[in-house]
Amino acid sequence: MTYVNALKKIHSFPRTSGAPTLERMRLLCKYLGEPQKRLKFVHIAGTNGKGSSAAMLDSVLRSAGYRTGRYISPYILDFRERMTVDGEMISHAELCEHTEAVLSAVRKMQNDIEEAKSGELVSHNIPKVLLDGSFSSTPVQFEIVTAIGFLYFAAHRCDAVVLECGLGGRFDATNVIDPPMVALIMSIGLDHTELLGDTEEKIAAEKCGIIKRGTTEVISYPQSPDVMRVISESCINSGCRISVPQRSEIRLNKASLGGLDFSYKGKDYKTALAASYQLLNASTVIETVEALNRVGMDISYEALKSGLARTVFPARFEVLGASPAVIVDGAHNESGISALCDSLSIVSRYLSGRIVFFVGMLTDKAPEKALAPFVSFLGTQSADLCSIVTLTPDNPRAMDADELKNLLTDMTGGRIKIKSCDTTEKKKLSHLRPFLEDVGEEDAVVSFGSLYLAAEMRVLLSDFLDSYK
Repeated sequence: MTYVNALKKIHSFPRTSGAPTLERMRLLCKYLGEPQKRLKFVHIAGTNGKGSSAAMLDSVLRSAGYRTGRYISPYILDFRERMTVDGEMISHAELCEHTEAVLSAVRKMQNDIEEAKSGELVSHNIPKVLLDGSFSSTPVQFEIVTAIGFLYFAAHRCDAVVLECGLGGRFDATNVIDPPMVALIMSIGLDHTELLGDTEEKIAAEKCGIIKRGTTEVISYPQSPDVMRVISESCINSGCRISVPQRSEIRLNKASLGGLDFSYKGKDYKTALAASYQLLNASTVIETVEALNRVGMDISYEALKSGLARTVFPARFEVLGASPAVIVDGAHNESGISALCDSLSIVSRYLSGRIVFFVGMLTDKAPEKALAPFVSFLGTQSADLCSIVTLTPDNPRAMDADELKNLLTDMTGGRIKIKSCDTTEKKKLSHLRPFLEDVGEEDAVVSFGSLYLAAEMRVLLSDFLDSYK
């Protein structure tokens, strides 16, 4: 099997399968020999901040001398970003090897299900809901990829795996693991409401599905009172200790496009991640490290400090250049865009020129509500120093650039100059060249609205910086 064919095979499985269940994923893991049971995890759920916290934790654990696995979703540029060992992406050969193993297990599992329906004896007990047709016996893509990840991390005998939920928590494919060393709940906001619920409390309840009896340590990002009540009740019911970073213990010493210098609980840290929201993310990670030490790991302050300083993470307020300033962010929901604008408000003191925004949205992200913080931010800026270019992300759910232009024009009352760009051949820099020709050294370019857009713009804007005169 070639790498290209492995991806084709993975993507041939359905993205969703109706009502959620973990029975199919649990059974698949049995057919694979339960690789997840040979691993220890930090399990991360949340709406925003999962990827950043996973990157920080992975870097810190490596600085402490542990062999680490990291599992994230989605990827930015390369599918293989989804699973790394010691910071290195899974190789093409290993991805093919583990894909073949998972597909073989799927075939055996589905064949056994059909035989069990006929009364035949099979190698594993088949859950009734898979026999009576209540749930499909065909795994979804995320289950396939998660199973590949489990095999990969087990093959490398990782000391700890930083495991990010794909969607929700309770029925997320990653939630077939035994109680993790630490369960981490990052910022909860409204996203995927059609699947997880239409209030933050309902979404929090789904995310808290990763909190299990047997886990002694739960860390939560500071949440709203209603969300914190849901998390606290889940911890009480599961007999878990909960820790929350204290905002009063955070001191920002310096913020710049080069990153943040800060202190937490009287100790100094640095991070190259420049967004202001990384202060709370990093403080949450520090609390997680303290919890890991309580359950038997050995992570020194020096390793923690070094790991945070060395963390890199693409498309999360990623500063590609400083003169001109070029920032790429995958923010796509209300809370994410609000956090982006908070960071822009802080770093705008380092910007003396114009800001050109490239914006692209998906239609299922409630664009008008998601963009409200951005419109509020524009209201604090001089109209003649801001302009917007709307684009169409490379995704079937993308909002048309002209439609987005009309929406933003209405929301801003026509105060800001807005243009749309034909992105039919969006991978060609020539389509964006007219909108970048007048960008000067004192100006800034900011791209946001979708991780799919971020993947494209990261390459295109890097090329722009390389060719900038």
